[in-house]
Amino acid sequence: MQSHNVPDPCTILCLEELEKKARRLANSTKTTIAAGNSVVIFTMLLLEEVLEQLALDPITNLASIIVVSNSIANLNTSVQIDP
Repeated sequence: MQSHNVPDPCTILCLEELEKKARRLANSTKTTIAAGNSVVIFTMLLLEEVLEQLALDPITNLASIIVVSNSIANLNTSVQIDP
């Protein structure tokens, strides 16, 4: 049974509008670098939160801790410095 209070997905996340905005911003090197860095840093922070949760039981989660740590390190290499 579906809820009648489910909002239109486009009011939450309209992909067409995001695509238009991305194309506009991609015309500027500075905004492209800033947008890319924002995504990378946001993802790194999210993974840091996951890592903190995994660290609560390091013996059981050792393999996952290594994977998440490697992902954070790999993301670090994709941060771009504005020339």
